[in-house]
Amino acid sequence: MGNETIRLGMGCFWGPEAWIGAMEGVVGTTAGLAGGQSEDPGYRQPADHSETVQVVYDEAVLPLEQLLEQFWQRHRPAAINGYRAESRYRSLILCTNERQLQVAQQLQQADEARKETIIRLDMTFYPVDERHQKYYLQRQPDVLEQLVELYEATVSDWDVKALDTTLAARLNGWTRQQTTVERIRAELPSWPEPLEPLMQQRYEQLLDTMIDRSVANEN
Repeated sequence: MGNETIRLGMGCFWGPEAWIGAMEGVVGTTAGLAGGQSEDPGYRQPADHSETVQVVYDEAVLPLEQLLEQFWQRHRPAAINGYRAESRYRSLILCTNERQLQVAQQLQQADEARKETIIRLDMTFYPVDERHQKYYLQRQPDVLEQLVELYEATVSDWDVKALDTTLAARLNGWTRQQTTVERIRAELPSWPEPLEPLMQQRYEQLLDTMIDRSVANEN
């Protein structure tokens, strides 16, 4: 099926980006603003937009139904929509194709509480600045530094920032105990990023460092 893109709003985007990024089948996540009509919103002035997470996922590994069921299990739409008078926090499913729209609308009918979620086709998305991307991973500077060095040292012409990678999404989830090093390691062979032998070795070294750190924290 290939990769699909959808945007989900469920309050502040920091937490959702972490648990979504930990899900097997998620290729990448981006925190941003969407759902409004104004142009060029920013984190401090979102205008009529809401905080959302853009999710790129592999439909063959993570069916949309499974992703959306998790979306509704993780928040109460009525509570999010009523938290503030403005539109910064809303329960949103912003679809990028008709099939996503049909699936989301069908699943919405299964639970009365889901009626508060706004569902529509909407292709507009404004990524926020880097300090809000993978927020919890950036609170772990030693891990982040290794991640950045991994890409800078291994790929001379890398056209994606380290924070935009699948590995960054998983590590962001790991910082919130949403996944484990063992799960990340087991996934590596199936990831969409081409892992040359040297890159594979560096991934393994980074994961080994994380295991050592976890053991140290437990003692």
